[in-house]
Formats: sequence, C-alpha cells, structure tokens
Amino acid sequence: MRRELWPNVAARWAEGSSGMDTNLLIALAGFGGSVVAALLAYRSSAQANRISATKVDAEAYDRSVQFYEKVMADAEKQLDRMRAQVDRLNDQLDRVNAQLATEVDTSNAFRDQVRALRTQVMTLETMLADLRAQLQSQSQAGGQHP
Repeated sequence: MRRELWPNVAARWAEGSSGMDTNLLIALAGFGGSVVAALLAYRSSAQANRISATKVDAEAYDRSVQFYEKVMADAEKQLDRMRAQVDRLNDQLDRVNAQLATEVDTSNAFRDQVRALRTQVMTLETMLADLRAQLQSQSQAGGQHP
C-alpha cells in the first residue's frame, strides 16, 4: 500500500494539484514543528538534568560542609577539654615541684644537723677517751702512792 501511495503523491505533485501541495506543506510543517518541539523538549530536559545534577551536587556539598563543621566543633570542644586537663596537670606539677623543693630543703637541713651531731659525737668520744685515760692514769698513780 505504501508503494501505491508514493506514486500517487508523486503524480499529484507533478500535476501541480494545489490541494495536495497544501496538504503536503501542512503535513511537512507539522512534522517540522514536531521535530523542533522534540528538539526543544530534549534541550530543556538536558538543561533540567544539568540543573538537577548541580542542585544535587550543591546539596551534597552543603551536607558535607555541615558534617565537617560539626566534626570541627566537636574537635574544638575536645581540644578545649584537653587544654583544661593540661592546665590542671601543670598546676598539680607546680605544687609537687614546690613540695619537693621544700622537702629537699628540709632534707638538706637534716643532713647538716646530722653532720653537726656526728662532729659533736666524735668530739665527745674523744673527750670521753681522754677522761678515761686520765682516770686510768690517776687510778694507777693513786695505787702506787699509799
């Protein structure tokens, strides 16, 4: 049937039938309009897809920014807690160092007292030995003079 239609269209075209020319032109114009409309719809769809993809990318970016801002805020809180803990430990270390310095001073004072006492003990032992020697020499001298 198609083969029959095309020769008729060609024959009528050749005859110059105005009715056929007008119908054909209208059909071609409609076809051309539908092609143009399809192309415009395709372009519009492609552009809408690009905009949608851009919106999705922007939304993903916004979510990422929010996530990293939250992570940074949490990290800053933890860092603040760590700084406070370091400050407390430094204060405690200062107190321990001060206490150690006091104990070192006390220990040095005790050491000096022990040295002084050793010197006194040695002096007293020497005096005691001298007194014993004197006592012994007097008792020997006293035993010879009755």
